Order: sequence, then C-alpha cells, then structure tokens
Amino acid sequence: MSEQPGPSKKILESSPFSGITVPIAIVLVGALIIFGVTKMLSTGKNHRDLVEEMNSKTFGNRWVAAYELSKFLAGQKIPKEDIPWVIENLSRVYTESVDSRTRNFVVLALGSLMNPLSLPVLNAGLEDQDAQVKFNAVVSLGNMPRGSSIRWDKLEAILDQDQDPGLKQVALLAIASHNRPNTEQKALIYLNSSDRTVRYAAAIILSHMRNQVAVPVLEEILNLRYDTSQAGELNGAQVEGLKVNVLENLEKSKWYALSELVQMVEQNDTNIRVSTKAKQTLKVLKN
Repeated sequence: MSEQPGPSKKILESSPFSGITVPIAIVLVGALIIFGVTKMLSTGKNHRDLVEEMNSKTFGNRWVAAYELSKFLAGQKIPKEDIPWVIENLSRVYTESVDSRTRNFVVLALGSLMNPLSLPVLNAGLEDQDAQVKFNAVVSLGNMPRGSSIRWDKLEAILDQDQDPGLKQVALLAIASHNRPNTEQKALIYLNSSDRTVRYAAAIILSHMRNQVAVPVLEEILNLRYDTSQAGELNGAQVEGLKVNVLENLEKSKWYALSELVQMVEQNDTNIRVSTKAKQTLKVLKN
C-alpha cells in the first residue's frame, strides 16, 4: 500500500508546545509526507472545481479530488465566504464515503482550514475505523484554537487505550497543545513508555514544565548516535531532528539548570546543525 500524504502544517504549531511536533509526529512516526516537500500535481483547478468533482456521481476516484483539494487548501487561502460551503460539502463526503482514502483527505482538508465548523467531522474522525484517518483527525484537532469543542473523552481514550505508538504521540501532543489540566500527569505516565518515541514526546512536553524527572530521557535523546543501522532504530535524519527539537524546547522553556547538558552537546556532537543549535540555545540559557 502506498504512503498517504500527511498534514501540510506542523501539528500544534500555534501552541507553546510547537517545538515538539516535527520530529515526534512526523520524523519519528515516519508515516507522513509534508505537502511542501512532495511533488504536487498541477491541475489548474480551484477549490470549487475540486469540490464539484467530489460531488460528481460520474467521478470514479473521489479520493483523488479529495487529495487534490487537501493540497490546494494547504497551500492557498480561499475566500472567507466560501469556507462554510466547502466545509458543508466536505462533511457530507466524509459521512457518505466508504473509502478510507477519501475520508483521510477530507480530514486533512478540513484540518487545514482550522475552522470551528469542521469540528463535528474532526471529532467523528476520532472513532474512524481507519488508523490513518484517526491519526490525521487528532493532528487536525491539535491544530485547532484553544477552547474549541473537542471531544476530549474520545481523544484521551486514544491515548490511554490505542496500541499504535504514532497515535499515542499525537494524542499526547494534542493534549499538551491545548494545555489540558492533566497534561503533566499524562506526560509523566508516558515517560515510562516501552516505546521510545512516546517516551521522547513525554520528555519534551515535560521540558516545558522544567520537570526534573524528564532529564534522564532528555539526556538519552541528546546522546543518540547518528550511525545506527539496526532495524527499528532511528536513522540519522530522525536523530538530528529530534535533538534540534529538544534544544529548541530547552531554549523556549529557559531551563537554565540544563546549561551544562547543552554545552556538552555543543562541544561533542558531530552534527553541525545540532552543535550550532546547541550554541544558540546556550547563549539564551546563559543570558
């Protein structure tokens, strides 16, 4: 089965937890392709054309139109007056579609709009039978403004009950993004996860709270090697992204007590991007 493109925006990008999103939800999960770096088909059609194609009874591959629309909406703004019409049509397509690919791209398209009118479908996506649809529904809800009417009972059930590490990561990040009252408690629980990527997500969230319990896991991340080639291990690009992400979060949280750890990275890390980021972070922490 071919990979399906993922969200066009960094999930949770508008929150104070924005730094945690790229390596955890995209680099580590590895299931997504950012629209900005994928080869896009140029159809010359606008959003109304693509919505009409999705609604056409003669259009065999509805998911293709949904895919093109999700790309279009991710890369271009549409007139405000058209947004309710687009959401109404996309919502109907989601409800009617038995094809998970179509539902997936509908969720991506709705998520890119970040409009409260999309919430009924995005909330419904939390219980979709397809894991990718559910994943992108969580991502989209994580991007919604704080105070949105999100079904937190359903989203937190994914975090606590679903066995998919990728889903657990994005559910944890969504909770953090919306500053839920139980964010720290949840992160502390998953700091002991047997899945390293979930554990890393929890540690980075806790770094925003300067929670000392997270330090050993943060040290584990910053000591990861780039040249591990064993199956199931993170590759060099993933390790680089994850380390930069940790450093960005230490910088944002101004966790001065970890200056020595950051200095160690600046002096010893062999990756120029990581060592440069460590130097930048160290300047902030020492001022």
